[in-house]
Amino acid sequence: MFRTTRAIISCLRTVSTVAAYDKGRKWQPALRFLGCSVVGTGTALYFFSHQVKASSHEFMAEPVTDMSKANKDDMRVKMELMIMKIQADFCHALEAEDSAKFCVDRWLREEGGGGVTCVLQNGAIFEKAGIGVSVVHGVLPPAAVQQMRARGRKMKGDKLPFFAAGVSSVIHPRNPLIPTVHFNYRYFEVTEEDGTKTWWFGGGTDLTPYYLNENDAKHFHSTLKEACDKHDKSYYGKFKKWCDDYFDITHRGERRGIGGIFFDDLDSPDQD
Repeated sequence: MFRTTRAIISCLRTVSTVAAYDKGRKWQPALRFLGCSVVGTGTALYFFSHQVKASSHEFMAEPVTDMSKANKDDMRVKMELMIMKIQADFCHALEAEDSAKFCVDRWLREEGGGGVTCVLQNGAIFEKAGIGVSVVHGVLPPAAVQQMRARGRKMKGDKLPFFAAGVSSVIHPRNPLIPTVHFNYRYFEVTEEDGTKTWWFGGGTDLTPYYLNENDAKHFHSTLKEACDKHDKSYYGKFKKWCDDYFDITHRGERRGIGGIFFDDLDSPDQD
C-alpha cells in the first residue's frame, strides 16, 4: 500500500470523528456521513494498492481516462481511480442521510483531461455539499514553471508537460452546531525536457465551526496528529502551522475556523 496516500486517507478519516461529541440525536445522521464514507474509502485504497480495476458502476460517472487502455500500474491511473472512489463513497454516504440527491456533471477540458463535479443542495440535512474530481494534463506555461522553481523545484525546460489529479469538497450542514468541513488532496506530476518525472502530493483538511466546541476542536486535532504520527512525527506540527498560515485572514487578525493540516510539495520518502 503506497505510504504517502495512506497518510492522506488517514487524515480524511478525522473529519468523521467530530460527531462523537454532539448531544443532539436529531442531528446524529448528519454527523455520521463522513464515518460511513471512510469504510468504503479504506477498502478501496487497500484494493487499489494491490490490484487496480476500473468498474464504472462504483463511480458517480465514467473516469476521465479510458481505463481499457490505461496502465494500471501507473501512479496517474491509481490516483484517478482512488479519487473517483472517494468521491462516490462520500456522495453515497451523504445521500443515505438526506432526501436530496447529487447532480452529477462530467466535464472535459479542451486542453486535456476533465473531471466530475457532484453537487447536492437544499437537502433536509445538508444545505449544500460539493465533491469534485479533476484529472487534467497539458503543458505548463513558462510563468508556471518559474513559479515552481521559486518554490525550490529545479526543473529543466520551459514548456513542460504536466498531469494533475485531485479530489476536493466543501460540505455545509443546515444545523449551525455542525461545522463546515473542507478537504482537498492532489497529485501533481511534471515531465522535464530530459524525460525525468518530478512529482509531489499536496492538500489538507480543516473545520469551520459556527459555534465553537472546544472538545470538538481538541478531538479533531488529536486525531489528525495520530494519523500523521503513524508516518512521521514531524508532520502534524509542520502541517498544522502550514494550515494556520495558509488560512490567515490578515485584515481581521484571525485564522479561518479551527484549522487542521495543510501540506504541499510532499515527495518523500517515495510514491509508495
